[in-house]
Amino acid sequence: MSVLKLKNSYTRALEVFQPLDPRGECVTMYSCGPTVYSYAHIGNFRSFLMADVLRRVLERNGYEVRHVMNITDVGHMTEDHVADATGEDKLAKAARELGTDPFRVARHFEDAFVADARALKLKIYQGGEAGDETLHPRATAHIAEMLAAIQRLIAGGFAYVVPSGEVYFEVAKFPEYGKLSGKVIDDLEAGARVEVRDEKRDPRDFALWKVDAKHLMQWDPHSNVGWEPDDWRRFVQLCPDGVDARIKPGFPGWHIECSAMSRARLGPVIDIHTGGEDNIFPHHECEIAQSYGAYHTHVPGPHGAPDEGAPRNTFARYWVHGRFLLVNNRKMSKRDGTFFTARDLFNPVAEGRADLARDLEAAGFAGGRVPANVLRYALIANQYTQPMNFSMESLAQARASVERLQIRYDKLREAVGDTGDSSEVASDRVLTLVEGALRDFDDALNDNLNTPNALAAVFKAVGELNQMELGLAEAREALRMMESFNDVLDVLDTTARSGLITREQVQSWLEPESLRSKAAHLKHWAEAPDREQLWERIEAGQLPAFDELAPVEQMDGAMIELFVAIRQNARKAKDFATGDAIRDDLKKRGVQLEDTPQGFRWVRG
Repeated sequence: MSVLKLKNSYTRALEVFQPLDPRGECVTMYSCGPTVYSYAHIGNFRSFLMADVLRRVLERNGYEVRHVMNITDVGHMTEDHVADATGEDKLAKAARELGTDPFRVARHFEDAFVADARALKLKIYQGGEAGDETLHPRATAHIAEMLAAIQRLIAGGFAYVVPSGEVYFEVAKFPEYGKLSGKVIDDLEAGARVEVRDEKRDPRDFALWKVDAKHLMQWDPHSNVGWEPDDWRRFVQLCPDGVDARIKPGFPGWHIECSAMSRARLGPVIDIHTGGEDNIFPHHECEIAQSYGAYHTHVPGPHGAPDEGAPRNTFARYWVHGRFLLVNNRKMSKRDGTFFTARDLFNPVAEGRADLARDLEAAGFAGGRVPANVLRYALIANQYTQPMNFSMESLAQARASVERLQIRYDKLREAVGDTGDSSEVASDRVLTLVEGALRDFDDALNDNLNTPNALAAVFKAVGELNQMELGLAEAREALRMMESFNDVLDVLDTTARSGLITREQVQSWLEPESLRSKAAHLKHWAEAPDREQLWERIEAGQLPAFDELAPVEQMDGAMIELFVAIRQNARKAKDFATGDAIRDDLKKRGVQLEDTPQGFRWVRG
């Protein structure tokens, strides 16, 4: 298997990935997450999905990955792009415009982000990780760690307190400032890149702690005012002697937050830090400077690098950044109608974007809505080191690509069916195809996440499979290959989408003893508190009535079989009205049913 190589923004070189873990088994990765003052747009999600694909590729290479993505719910200012924390706090601005408090704004948009992230299959929001708060740290819950770092910076001479009670990092104390971004700090002249403030020693210095009496989110460094009890107790433990008395009540700057949260959740040094290219300067540049100033963090260059073994004065060995997303080759613009959040595309009418719904309908999207798996495909199809152009045409191409993969997957799944192990062996031709396709797929992904080449390997294999007559063993090998592709892509609907229910299978649902044995397949639906009596009857071998299935939402293969069995039972009793009603009900649920000589064929629409 090929070796993973990544473009490291810190060295501007393609480097072989080697974890800091001496056993070579575990990888720590931190991703700059959303600032929850609005709904996340597709440019944000391109960056988050790049990190998701990287995490999946690392796991594919056998690593155990601990991935942390933060929630910024305070301190990100409207002018943070010029290094200094000027302007208005984005949460405070949103709260003022919405007529509520910033804490409520943060929770509302955080919940929306989580829903979108789950729909787009970000692995960090799937399964047990979704509810693990240690993997999704909020800035407001880590003020203690931030003030502890700020105090160390002051004590070490890297930061200073101004008369207003604010704290600034002194850039001149860290000569390597600018190494990540390639900016020469002497070129950052006063007034050219940052706002000049008389209280600062140097216009390039950036804020670590802000003071604003009008700000609704405040923490007093010298008392428990504004603190959650547990956070205050932890602050006292971290800073038993308190912090500099000149620091006044206020709130943190954006840059100090990620340094503190990464250290708290992953330790002093990490393997990988990801983000969008807009994070490089100033955010990540400032993270490196303040982390070194507070804790003198450094990592050795990996084997084979020009600086092999030499200390890099950064807390992350690899810095990985995704390029910008454009719409119709231009920057996203609300004025031009080319600014899209994920949920704008998922359901534009509900988001007040009737114009977008019409455009999507014209592009072939039924109901004017983009399925989440299609949007995921569109946002990962380009290599992250290249700018991406998003358009209706590229979205339609993504839909066509996903449909092509889904059709091949469904046919293979149907061909394999529920058969167990077989002594039949796949032909050398198919085995060679599968082995070569998986090798090419992995080689492309390990080559700096080259997703276009990886997808080319996928569609080359699909095209060849479409020209073959496959036996059972060959279909099984091809299905295994498709599922392996999907471990990274995650764009396929892996629930059964079609199938044939034989008349023998239907009859088994009508026999009490057999129905009892099938009860486990229905337990996830029937064991709800309001269905206890129904569940008891099913366990006793009694077939449910059609109207009792009205609450069913998830139509898996077992549930479709049950509907068909009840329909067949009604038809045997010459209750054709109920039989027709069940067919119509299945159709409304997106399941087309066809009577055939072999049994009952169903297809999920």
